[in-house]
Amino acid sequence: MAQVRLTVVVRETWLDRYPLVLAHCREAGLVVERELVTVGVIGGTIDEDRLADLAGIEGVSAVEPERTNRVFGNH
Repeated sequence: MAQVRLTVVVRETWLDRYPLVLAHCREAGLVVERELVTVGVIGGTIDEDRLADLAGIEGVSAVEPERTNRVFGNH
């Protein structure tokens, strides 16, 4: 299955339980690459077929595919 790079947003009312949400994300198969605890964001990769598992975790407000921003300039 293809790996998807994504961002998980922790619900604001759950920021005090960030470690619990993080643990549940890992249990669902998320390979955590970065954590922004103060803003409630977790970044990483997961098998594409496990996306719904992440969205269903209590305390998760959004699961968003990572977007690649590219700047094109004149050469």
